[in-house]
Amino acid sequence: MASLKPEEEKFPFVDIFDEDETERNFMLSKPLCIIIFGKPLNDLLIKGQSIPDELVLRILLEKLHSLEVIHFGYVLSGLPFLSEDTVTVVEQIELIKNLSLKPDIIINIKCPDYDLCQRLSGQRQHSLTGFTYMREQWDPEVIENRRKKKKEGKKEGKEGKGEEEEEEVEEEEEEVFIAEMQIVAEIFRHLVQRPEDFTENIEASIHHYRDEILRLLEEMMADHDSQFLIELNGNKTAEELHKSVIDRFDCLGLRRAAVITRLQSSEEELSDGMDNDELFRTLSSYKLIAPRYRWHRSRWGRACPVALKEGHIAMGLPDLSVSFLGKMYCLSSEEALKAFMKNPRPYLLPPMPIPPCKVFVYGPKSSGKTTLCNLIAAKYGGQVLDFEHLMEPHVEEAKKLFLEKSKTEATEAAIKSVTERLQVEKLIKKHDLKENENKSDELKLEEKDSLKKIGDEEFTDEKSSENKAPEEKSGEELSSEQNTEDHSSEKKESETSDIVVTADHPDVQELVEEAMKVAKEVPIELQFEQQVDVLDQIYKDLTEKNKDRFPGAPKHGGWVMDNVPMLQDFWVAINAKGILPDFVVLLENSEDQGKFLLHRLFLENKSDIVAEVMARKEEEAEEKRALEQSQRKLDELTVKFEDDSKTKETEKTEAGEPEPEAATEEHEAETAEVEAEVTEEPEMTTVESELPGEESEVIAEPEAEPEAEAEAEVELEPSLLTGEEEVSGETDPLKEILPEYSEDSYPEIPEMELMKDLLRNFTNSWKVLEAVIADLPLVQILKLEVAEKTPEYLLQQVVEAMDRPFRYVGWEMGLEDFDEETDDFQAEAEAEEEAEEDEEEEDEEDDEERLKEKRRHLGDTKNFCPVALKENFMLFPGPPEDRAKYREKVYYFSSIEAREKFLESSEDYVAHEEPLKAPPLRVCLLGPQGSGKTVCARWLAEKFGIFHIQFEEFLQEKIMSKTERRVGPEYDEEIEEEAAEKQELEEIAAQANIKLENEKSKLHKEIVFTDEEKAIKANLMENEALPPEIMDLYLSEWWLKEPIRSTGFILDGFPRNVEEVQFLGERGFCPDIVIGLIVEEQEIIDRLLAEAVAKWKSKQEKKATRTKMIKEMRMKIREDQIAKRRAELIAERDKRKRPESIRDEDDISEEETEEEEEDNIEALLEEEFPKDEEETSEEEEQEEEAIDRIKTEMGEKFETDLSNLQMIQEEFEKLLIPFINILGGRKLHIVRYLLHKKLKPLVENRESIFEKCYAISLPLAQKMLSLTYKYPSSFGQWDPVKLYEGDAIKPLVNANNPTYPMIHRQYIYFLSNKVNRDKFMKNPIKYIRQPKPKPAVPIRIAIVGPPKSGKTTVARKFAQEYGLLRLSIGDAMRMILTNHPETELALMLNWHLHKGLTAPDELAIQALEIALMDIVCNTAGVVIDGYPVTRHQVNLLESRSIIPVIIFELQVPTKEIFKRSLIDNKNNESLPYPLHNSSQILSIKNSCLNKHRIVIKEFYEVEHQNWCVIDGFHSKWWVWDKMLESVQMMNTRIQLYLERIRAGKAASINKLCITPQELISRLGEFGQYCPVSLAEKSELVDCSLTSSLEFSAEFRGHYYKMASKVELDKFLENPEIYVAPLAPNPLPPPELLPKRLTVAEVKNQFPKNAELQGYCPVTYLDGKQRYEALIPGNIEYALEYREHIYFCESEDKLQKFLRLPEKYWNQKLPNKLPPIKGPISLTSLPLPGYLEQGAATSLIKAMNEVGCLKPKFPFQSIKRSALLYIAFHLKAFNPKGSEYSRKKYKKKLEQFIERCELIPYLGSKMTRKYKEPQFRAIDFDHKLQTFFSLKNINPVIG
Repeated sequence: MASLKPEEEKFPFVDIFDEDETERNFMLSKPLCIIIFGKPLNDLLIKGQSIPDELVLRILLEKLHSLEVIHFGYVLSGLPFLSEDTVTVVEQIELIKNLSLKPDIIINIKCPDYDLCQRLSGQRQHSLTGFTYMREQWDPEVIENRRKKKKEGKKEGKEGKGEEEEEEVEEEEEEVFIAEMQIVAEIFRHLVQRPEDFTENIEASIHHYRDEILRLLEEMMADHDSQFLIELNGNKTAEELHKSVIDRFDCLGLRRAAVITRLQSSEEELSDGMDNDELFRTLSSYKLIAPRYRWHRSRWGRACPVALKEGHIAMGLPDLSVSFLGKMYCLSSEEALKAFMKNPRPYLLPPMPIPPCKVFVYGPKSSGKTTLCNLIAAKYGGQVLDFEHLMEPHVEEAKKLFLEKSKTEATEAAIKSVTERLQVEKLIKKHDLKENENKSDELKLEEKDSLKKIGDEEFTDEKSSENKAPEEKSGEELSSEQNTEDHSSEKKESETSDIVVTADHPDVQELVEEAMKVAKEVPIELQFEQQVDVLDQIYKDLTEKNKDRFPGAPKHGGWVMDNVPMLQDFWVAINAKGILPDFVVLLENSEDQGKFLLHRLFLENKSDIVAEVMARKEEEAEEKRALEQSQRKLDELTVKFEDDSKTKETEKTEAGEPEPEAATEEHEAETAEVEAEVTEEPEMTTVESELPGEESEVIAEPEAEPEAEAEAEVELEPSLLTGEEEVSGETDPLKEILPEYSEDSYPEIPEMELMKDLLRNFTNSWKVLEAVIADLPLVQILKLEVAEKTPEYLLQQVVEAMDRPFRYVGWEMGLEDFDEETDDFQAEAEAEEEAEEDEEEEDEEDDEERLKEKRRHLGDTKNFCPVALKENFMLFPGPPEDRAKYREKVYYFSSIEAREKFLESSEDYVAHEEPLKAPPLRVCLLGPQGSGKTVCARWLAEKFGIFHIQFEEFLQEKIMSKTERRVGPEYDEEIEEEAAEKQELEEIAAQANIKLENEKSKLHKEIVFTDEEKAIKANLMENEALPPEIMDLYLSEWWLKEPIRSTGFILDGFPRNVEEVQFLGERGFCPDIVIGLIVEEQEIIDRLLAEAVAKWKSKQEKKATRTKMIKEMRMKIREDQIAKRRAELIAERDKRKRPESIRDEDDISEEETEEEEEDNIEALLEEEFPKDEEETSEEEEQEEEAIDRIKTEMGEKFETDLSNLQMIQEEFEKLLIPFINILGGRKLHIVRYLLHKKLKPLVENRESIFEKCYAISLPLAQKMLSLTYKYPSSFGQWDPVKLYEGDAIKPLVNANNPTYPMIHRQYIYFLSNKVNRDKFMKNPIKYIRQPKPKPAVPIRIAIVGPPKSGKTTVARKFAQEYGLLRLSIGDAMRMILTNHPETELALMLNWHLHKGLTAPDELAIQALEIALMDIVCNTAGVVIDGYPVTRHQVNLLESRSIIPVIIFELQVPTKEIFKRSLIDNKNNESLPYPLHNSSQILSIKNSCLNKHRIVIKEFYEVEHQNWCVIDGFHSKWWVWDKMLESVQMMNTRIQLYLERIRAGKAASINKLCITPQELISRLGEFGQYCPVSLAEKSELVDCSLTSSLEFSAEFRGHYYKMASKVELDKFLENPEIYVAPLAPNPLPPPELLPKRLTVAEVKNQFPKNAELQGYCPVTYLDGKQRYEALIPGNIEYALEYREHIYFCESEDKLQKFLRLPEKYWNQKLPNKLPPIKGPISLTSLPLPGYLEQGAATSLIKAMNEVGCLKPKFPFQSIKRSALLYIAFHLKAFNPKGSEYSRKKYKKKLEQFIERCELIPYLGSKMTRKYKEPQFRAIDFDHKLQTFFSLKNINPVIG
C-alpha cells in the first residue's frame, strides 16, 4: 500500500460555517451608513424660513442614535448646512466624522452649475397643495418633445406589427396624452415660482457652497476609502442614480439591512390555543419566499424574545408573529412587537435565549436540595434565596409588634383587675382574716387565669384580624362600643376615686410579667399575602443586581428558592401577585420506598438513633427485671402453694378427699405464661449486660434464691460468651446495638418510623401541591430521582430541562411534512414546466423520486445516518421511510432506534464549526473469476493510498497456518491424486528396496481445527456460508479498527452472495460504492485458458513421469525375484548331483544333461515369473478434449458468477448503495482509467461528501438577500471557482455575463458559468477554504496604437469576458448628446459639431469624465479605446485625475497595417458613404501617432510607470493572453495593496501609478533613506538614486523606500519596528547627511580643498591606515559631509562612505605621504610593459582557450594551428574593434573550430574494415570530402 501523503495546510473558511455563529456575527455587525453630498437644491434652511438649524441638528442626532438607526443604518443628506448661524461648517463636518456610526459610503452627486440652475429654476409650487413640480411635469413644450422622442423610439420596434395594431396603440397613447394635458392645464394655473427658485438666488447658493463647503468636503472625501466613494452624474434621473448605487453596493458585497416581516394572513385567523407545531407550520407558509423555502423555527420557539430578555417567559401571540433572518418569532404584546420591530438585535444576541432562572426546589430533608440550589445559581449566575431565612426578620418584627401590643393590653387589664380586687378587699374588710386571705388567693388565681385568657384572645384576634368576614362589625360600631366601655370605666373610676393603681404597682407588674411569658410562647406566623409582598420586594431588589450577573443577562430572575412552603394557599398568593417561578424541581426517592433517603437520614442522625435505641433497650431491660422479680415472687408462691397442697392432699388422703386437679392445671398455665414472657427476649438482656462500663443487672441481682440464681446463670452463660467473642472480634461497638443491615440500607427499628413518616408526609403534601402547579401552564415541573445520583448529574438534568424550551427541536416526519414536500415539488414543476418539456419521459416515477431527492433540503449528513456516522464512523444510506427533520432539514436513519437517539440529542450529531469528518474510501470490487479484480484492486489501492483486501486470500491465510497449504476443491483434488500415486510409488519402492530421491517422508499428524477454522474450511471446500459471528469478527476489524478504519480499503471479491450482502446491511457495514467488472464469456476463456491448459499439461507430465518410474521399479523387482529363484534352483540341482559319482570329464552325455537342466530352469522361471503385460489403463485424455472440457467448466462457472453478481447488484440497490458496472473486457490500462475516473471524485471531493448545494434563479437570490432569508457570502459577486483558479478580475453581471446563484448552507454564492457551478456543487468546501477575496476594484485600462492594430478587438474582448465598458472618445461624446441633450456640455458640443468643427479636447475630456461615472465604469471598469494620442490630451486627463492603471501600446509594422486594411476592405460591404481608410490616410494617421507616441510614453513611464508595450503583430489570441496576464497582475497588486492598507499593515506601492510629486509629498520621516538598513546596520542607504518604486511601501499614510527586496520583505512583515516611535536609529538632520557632488559642484566650491589632501578615506581606513592604503581619490566620486569635501577612489568606495559617513569622515593623514605620480603615456613603455598594459588580458584568454581546445587544422602543424586560433580569437574579441570586424572574425573562428574537429571525428568513425555506404554515419562521406578539400586551402583566406 502506498504511503499516504501529508495533508496540505488548509485555509480557514471564508464564510462562517456554523449557522448560529453566522447569525450572531450578522447581528454584531455595523449597519450600512451612507451620507450624500452635493450642491444645495434649495435654501429654505439658509434663510430660516422653516425651522432653526439647531433644532434640525438636534433632531438629526437623536434620530442617528435611535434604535432603528442602530439596526437598519441611515442615509444622511442635507449636511452640512449652508447656514452657519449656530454651527459652523467645520464643526458640522467634525460632527459627521465623530458619529458613533460613522458613514461607510460617501455618495457625491456631481452636477454642472448651469444644469443645476436650469433644473431648479424650472421648479414650480402649487399654491393650494404646496406640492413642487419639475419642469418636465408642467411645461407643455417639454412634455411634447418627450412625447415625440418616445414616438420615434417606438417606430423602430413596430416594423413587424400590423397597421391595425399600430393604429390602436396610437389611439390609446393619444387618449392618455390628452388626459395628461388636461391635468397639466388644470394644475398650471395654480403654479407659482418661489423666490428661492429664482436664478440669481440659486446661483448665490451655489457660489456660497463652492466657497464655504466644497473644499472641506473634498478633503473629507479624499481621506475616505476610495473604494467606498461613489461619484454620480447629477443629470441622470433619480431612478437611474438609485440603480447605479444599488449595483455598486452589490459589487462591493455590502450587507443589506435585516428586514423584519410581519407574518399575518387576511384569509385565516389564528387562535391563541393552537398547538405549537400547527402554528409554526401555518406561519412558515405566510409570505412564502419560494416553494421549499419557508420560514424556519427559532430557538425561542413560541416564547416572546422581548419578554425573555426582560426575564419573563411569556408565550407569543399568533397575530404578533414576525420573521427575521429567516426565522419566526412570536411576540407577546403590541409593546413587545413595537420594540422588536425597532431593533431586534438586543433580544436575540447571545447569551439569549437563556432561562431567566426562577426556580423553586422542593425535596425532603437530606435530599440535597440546598446543594442543588447552589449549583443551579452558580450555573446561571443567580442567587440562592432561603425562604425561611428571608422571612425571619419579618417574623421577628411582627413578633416584636405583637409583644408590644400584648404588653400594653396586659397592663391595662392588670390595672383594672388590681383595682377591682382592691375594691373587693375594701368591701370585705369586716369579714374574718382567714376568709379574706383565702378569697384573696382565689382572686389572684382567677386574675392569672383571666390574664392568660386575655393574652390568648388577643393573639387570636390579631391573627384573624386580616381575614375578617364581611359580617363583622364595621368601624363605626366598634368605635361606639369602645366609647360605651370607656364611659362605664370612667363611671367606675369615679365611684372608686379613692383607689389609684398605676403600672408600677407590684401586683400589676407581676400580672404583666405572667401575661408576657404566655405571649412569648405564642408562635407568630406571617400571612401568605405578607410573605408574597416580602418576596416581591426581594425580587425587585435583585433586579438592580442582575446587571452584574453576566453581560446580556435578563432584567428579572436570577434566583433559586430553597425551603419554599408546600402550601396550596401560598401558591395561590404568588399566582395572584404574578411572581410565579418558571421551574419547579422536585427531588424524590421513589425507588425501594425511599431506601436511599432513609439510609442518608440514618447516617446523618446515627448517634441520636443509637442513643434512642439504647434508651429503649434500657427501658426494656427494666421491664424485664421487673418481670423477673414478679416471676420469682410467683415461684415462691407456687412453692408455698405446692407445700400447702401436699399437706392438704395428705390430709385429704387420710380423710379420703379427692385431688384438686383444676387448681393444679390453672397454676401450671400461669407458670407457663410467665416463663414464656421471661424467655421472649434473652438477647436484649445479654446485650444490656455487655455494654461497656455497665454490669449486668440480671447478674447483679441480689441473691433471693440460690436455685433461681443458678438457673439464670445457666441461661445467660452462652449468650455472654457469644457477646464477648463478637465484641472482641468487631471494631464497631454499635453493631451489637443495631440489627444487621446492608451498607446502602438502614436498620429496621422503631426509631426509623419517624423518618418514614416525614417522607410519607412530604409525598402526600407534594401530591396535593402538584395538582395546583399543574394547572399553571407556564410553570414546568421536573422530578429527579436522587438515588445514587451525584449533584453534578442532577444539575445536568436541571440545566437540560431548563434549556430544552430554548433549543432547536427535531421531529419525526409526518403526513404534514410529506404534503408540504409534495406541494413544493408540484409548484417547482409548474415553474419549470417549459424547461422540462424537452426532456424524455422515461421511468417517470424514478425520475420524479430522484428529482425530489435532488431538491430536498438534506441535513449535515446528506442521505446517510448521522448516528451511524457518529458512533461507528460509517456511511449508512438511510431508507426513505425513516426520516426526521431538524432545523428544517431532512435526516435519514439506519433504524428507528437511531432516529430516536438523534431526536433526543440532535446537536451531538450535526456539524457546528466545520463539516462532519467523512470516513475514508471503502470500495467493494466484484466480478466473475478472471475479470481482473485483483490486478485492478491492487493498482487502485496503491493509487489512492488505501488497503487492498482480497477476501479469498484472507481466508486462505487464516487456515494455512494449520494446513500449510491452500484449501479448496481444486487444490484438494490434485493433492489426493498426488497422495495416491505417491503411496503406490512408495509401496513399490519398498518392494524394490529403492530409496526415492527428493521425497522426504513426513509423519502424518492429525490437525485439530478450531470452530472458526472449521467454518472457514467448510466455506472454502463446500461453499458453505460463513457464520455471522465470524463475518462480524473480520468485517468489524476492517470497518471499526485502526489503521484500516481511518485509511480505507478496497475489498476484492466480497460479498460473494446475497446473504453476505444482507449481513452487510444488517450490521451497517456499507461501502461507499460497489463496482462490478462486466466481461464476456469468451474474454474469460481467452484470459484463463492458457494457464489452465498449461496446468493440465504439467499435471500430465507429472503423471507420465510417475508411471514410468513405477514401471521401471516393477521390472527391477521381477529381475530380483528371478535371480533369487534361479539361485535356488541351481542350488537344488547342485544338491541333487552331490551323491552321484563323479563321471569322466570327457563324458559327452553329461554335458548334454546339464544343458537340458539349464533349459529347464529357464523354462521354470519363465513359467513362475511371466512377463507383465501392460496394464490396460483408461484411455488418456487428449489435449483437445481437455481444452473443450476446461472451456465448458469455465462457461458454467461464468454463468454462475454472472447470475450471482446480478442478484448482489439488486440487493445493493435495495440498500441504496451505488453499484457501478465497468466493462472489464477492454485493455488493462483502459479498465484502470475507467475505475480511477469513477473513484477519483469520491476521493477528491471527500471533504464535501455531506455538503449539498441548490441552484436558484437570480431573482430568487435577490429576493432572499433583500429579505435576509439567506446571507451574502464574503465572496460577494466574485466567482469562488474563478478566484480559486487565480482570476483576479471581477466580472460584471449583465446580459452578456449572466450569473448563476447557488445556495450552500446559509449563504448565496454567484458563479459565472454552468461549468463553475457544477465544480462548486461537487466540492464546495474546497472553494470556500481559500484566502478571503480581495477588495473588488474597477479596472481602468487604456489601449493605444496605430489604426488596424487590434485596439478595438481587444477592448471588445474585455467587454465581452468581464463586462467592462468599451469607451472611445467618440462614444463618450455621443453618450452625452443622446442621454443629456439639454445640458450645457451637450449644447456646446452641438455648437461645434453643427459648424463642422472638431470638438475641443477640453469638451471631449469633460464628456469622458461624465461617461466614466457610469455604473459599469464604477463597478467593473472601463477600456478606453485609442485615447490619449497627444500630450495636450494627457495634460487634460491629468488635470481631471483620469489616470489609467495600465496603458497598452500595440506595436504593429506599417506593412501589416496596410495588409489588415486591405483585408477589411475586401470583407466589408461597400457602404453608401466614404470611409477614411485609404493607405494614404492610414499612413498619415500612423505618422502623427508616432510623432506624439514617444512623448506620451516617456511621460507615463516617468510619472506613473504604467506603460506596457505589446507586440501586436501576433495573433489576437496571443495579444489577448498577454494583455490579460498584465491586467491580472496589476489588479492583484492593487487588491493586495487595498487589503493590507485596510488591515493597518504595510503594503507595496510598486506600479500603482504614483507620481514623483505624490511620492515626495508623502515620504515618511526617513525621506528616501532605507529605514531597515538604518535600523539594522546603522547605514544611510540613499534610495533616491533610482526612480523605481519596486522596493517601496506605504505604512500609516506615508511612503518608505527600501534598498532591496530583502529589506522590503522585512519591512512588510513587521513595519512598526522600523518607524517611529520604535525605530532604534532616527534619521540625522539634513546638515549631517552626506551629499554627493558633481565635478561642477566641486569646482564651484573653490577655494575649498578636499580633505585628506584628496586621498580616498574609505581605502585608507579599510586598509587599516597603512602607508600602502593611501590612494588618491577621483574628483568624479566626490561628496560633501559636515561641510567637508572628500574624494573616493571608486563608486563602491563612494557608496560605502555615503552609507557610513561617521565611520570614514574624521581621519588624519600620516606625516609621510607617497610621492605624487604623474601620468605616463602607454606608448612610451617598452614592449613587455606595453603588452602587459594593453594586450595581456586578451592574450591570456586566447591562450587559455587554446590550451583547453588543443586545435589541429587539417594538413597544418600543431604550432601553426595554435597560432591561427590565437589570431582569430584576438580579432574576434578585440574590444576596440568595430562591431562588423568582431562579427566577421567570430564567424571565421567558428569555421576554424569546426574544421579542426574533422580530424577527431574521422578518427573515431573510420575502421580498418571497409563499410558499405548504408552502414556508415550519415554525414561521414560529407566530412571526409571536406577534409580532403582542405589540403591546399589557406586557413586565413578560405
